[in-house]
Amino acid sequence: MRTNLCSIISDQINEDIKIACKKAKEEGFSYIELHNVFGKSIEECSDIEVEEIKNILDASGLKVSAIASTVFFLAPLYENYKVSLFNDAFHAITGDISTHLEYLKRACKIAKKLDCSIVRVFPFRYPDNEDVVIVGTEKDREEIKKHLIEAGNIAASYDIMIAVENCPYSHCPKGEMTYRMIKEIAHPNVGLLWDPANSYRAERKKVPQEFLSLNLKEEFELLKDNIVHVHLKNYHYDETQTKPFIHKAFLNGDIAFEEMWDGLSKLNCKLSLEPEVSYEETLSSMEDLIKLSQK
Repeated sequence: MRTNLCSIISDQINEDIKIACKKAKEEGFSYIELHNVFGKSIEECSDIEVEEIKNILDASGLKVSAIASTVFFLAPLYENYKVSLFNDAFHAITGDISTHLEYLKRACKIAKKLDCSIVRVFPFRYPDNEDVVIVGTEKDREEIKKHLIEAGNIAASYDIMIAVENCPYSHCPKGEMTYRMIKEIAHPNVGLLWDPANSYRAERKKVPQEFLSLNLKEEFELLKDNIVHVHLKNYHYDETQTKPFIHKAFLNGDIAFEEMWDGLSKLNCKLSLEPEVSYEETLSSMEDLIKLSQK
């Protein structure tokens, strides 16, 4: 039984962190991941707000699995790039790369205050104003690696691990793409946040051919030694829809998490729900994750 590996991003339950923590505890969770808090991204929170978060966590008996910052998400990779949000409900910081690195320092300080060792960052949103046919080219990955090394050096100064998330809206939608960069820079404070559903959701026509051969089980076997945090959600693909990837509850989509569970449960990290579904489906996702972890 390993229910202590279960986490959920708090705003997936409720935007009110106090309500979210109460429900997470009731459902048997030990950990909360923090992103949207007090109507902003966690790295924007003031010292007073962080102290309030700590008090709520202490009162509920929960710990923090990760600081889900939005560092590098809306930082243009190149000066001519313009980037914007795909979802107004997803709070995110803006500004250039140097501004985001300052926010990373803030995220690391918040992580230390909340006794957390993981801070999520992104491999840069692809631009709105350029017709990017292929994302994450070798040129782009080399540019991203430079900034990840700088971010890793900042994280090291706080004894924090940054977790780079493969994101379908970024230059590295596939887990294998983030893995390759992390292996190449070999920084002790830079690890991988693997989101298998994001890999599944990646637009194949935008992904370089060299990263299209692995299925999710094969990708997991390749990445597993570099994974420091996991996000869990699910999709169903319906080609008849304008937006064919439809969010589903944790065990109700196309990804067979039950078949992957033996490997996932042996990782030395937290598995954090990010269901992105209705409240009722979020509750069922929480229940299913706890049940799986008890096997």
